[in-house]
Amino acid sequence: MPVSTVRSATALLVLVILTASIAQAAPAPRLRSLLKTARLVVAGEVTAVTPYDDDRVTVLQMTIDRTLKGTLPPDAAGHIQLIELHEGPTRPSLEVGARGIAFLRPAPRTSYFARALPPGTYYEVLPEFGTFIAAESKAEAEQQGALVARLMAAARGEGMDANANRKLTFDLLAARSPLLVEDSAAGLADLGKHGNLNTEELNTLSSALGRADLPERVRIALIEAVARADLRQAVPALQGIAAPPAVAEAAWKALDALGAPPTEKSLEERLADPQPSVRAAAVRELLRREGVAAVSQVAPVALQDPDPTVRRAAVDALGGLGKPEALPPLERVFADSPTDLKQATARAILAVGGQPAIDALGRLAFVGPIDSQRYAVVVLMTMSDERKEPVLQRIAKTHPDEQTRRLLEHGLDVHDH
Repeated sequence: MPVSTVRSATALLVLVILTASIAQAAPAPRLRSLLKTARLVVAGEVTAVTPYDDDRVTVLQMTIDRTLKGTLPPDAAGHIQLIELHEGPTRPSLEVGARGIAFLRPAPRTSYFARALPPGTYYEVLPEFGTFIAAESKAEAEQQGALVARLMAAARGEGMDANANRKLTFDLLAARSPLLVEDSAAGLADLGKHGNLNTEELNTLSSALGRADLPERVRIALIEAVARADLRQAVPALQGIAAPPAVAEAAWKALDALGAPPTEKSLEERLADPQPSVRAAAVRELLRREGVAAVSQVAPVALQDPDPTVRRAAVDALGGLGKPEALPPLERVFADSPTDLKQATARAILAVGGQPAIDALGRLAFVGPIDSQRYAVVVLMTMSDERKEPVLQRIAKTHPDEQTRRLLEHGLDVHDH
């Protein structure tokens, strides 16, 4: 392979990969935020669904039981029209008979809608997650509407004392809708340190913490709120959470904060769990709790776990320590790993940083397959630490591979073909 090609390909690899980060999904908005954003909030039932323009756009007629925010248009006559745009053969998100609370804004007045739809006043559901709170019955819809009305009153400071706010928190917590449950987390966190729960409140909280039907985001928000409020009565419920891993990790952190951390034995058992995601969670928790003392337990996972996602999790967690003690296992992984894991290991070594990372990359420049050695050199060259220069000079003088020496001589040139 020509040296210029080696330099170009390797440089591009480093520039792209070493700056890579895991995209985080945008969190769903809280109910209070939706209430502030929506121009119209109504409770009712979808009573008609009419497609237009070869089903490219659908109009849903919603018969209104209760207006929670805003004012219905003069031509409403007890119902409003909602617009849904479709791409391809998609079904309307709401069907006839769907009942619940909708968070709405006026639909844009476009020339397309003017051509495709009859004259009238149209709305659209807010684009954020959870902007229709579905109800299975009229009774549940009425209960949801009452909860939202109380929440709006609390936001305005109307007739809501501390006891009423507390009651609202646990009524939201007992709701079926994830959006309502999620909003209860703020109230839980506001209960204050050493908040004492009565039996009914504790049962409601324990039941919500154990709900597998809630999104992970919501369960984690509740767990974090329990820790912030120091609700130690919830420890048994937290101890019963074993999955999914992200929720279990949140529970472990909360138990730590509440003075009842999971035992080291239970975490070691999870390192042998058949589910890769559980093993990955256990690795992160061990290093979070024990720090460098857990490196010897995590190193075999990084080197030998049969699942690459678990090895990657171990590498990332070792790098997250930011301690030189994490470098020996990272060096072993780097020297003989597939490309994607090698790139993750490079980022972990750089996360440790300083002279220890420079020395580690200097050693890796002479270890393993030649492509791995060259990659170690390029990673070292990208470091901004001036202490790398003597190491690079030593590699340039003593490395047995001519292309590696030339790479050091000419530097990185992504435009060289």
